[in-house]
Amino acid sequence: GRAGNDGLDGGPGIDLAAYAASRADAVLAATATGFTVGSDLEGTDTLVNVERLQFADISVALDLSGNAGIVAKILGAVFGPGAVSNKEYAGIGLYFTDVGMTYENLMKLAIDTALGAGAGPQAVVELLFGNVVGRAPTDAERSLFVDLLTSNSYTVAGLGVLAADTDINVANINLVGLAQKGLDYVPFVGG
Repeated sequence: GRAGNDGLDGGPGIDLAAYAASRADAVLAATATGFTVGSDLEGTDTLVNVERLQFADISVALDLSGNAGIVAKILGAVFGPGAVSNKEYAGIGLYFTDVGMTYENLMKLAIDTALGAGAGPQAVVELLFGNVVGRAPTDAERSLFVDLLTSNSYTVAGLGVLAADTDINVANINLVGLAQKGLDYVPFVGG
């Protein structure tokens, strides 16, 4: 877009708009069809179908109904609601979703990172329940969810996705608020 007011439509795929301004020097606002980004350096751009912004100091993911939302929900369920502000973790998650990793596979990777590969059902349940509900499960709650894993009704990743998609987790991470301002991240290079 360069200087001046521009309209940018990224179309399908993951698209990035780069700005010379810092995040603090830009005004980012959600609109009915996308976002506007304004700065003294570059005017005001109207963005449609643009999923990523790169400012001089930080990057922002705008697709909270897509990959960025998946990453935010996983961060909340596996690492706790505060992890949504971990820009490095967000960047790693976005890297993997943007190259095609599925929600379930990224969930499994996150759980393996948090607990170690092959963690037992009880550890998985306690991790997810604690981060989503904010307390340890009762014996009955623990037994219910452990049974879902041991009976193969759910895989570890499947149970993680179930936990991440709950209204409680969505509220804990303030997904609605994130959809208005984006998810800050540091791009991850490599894999």
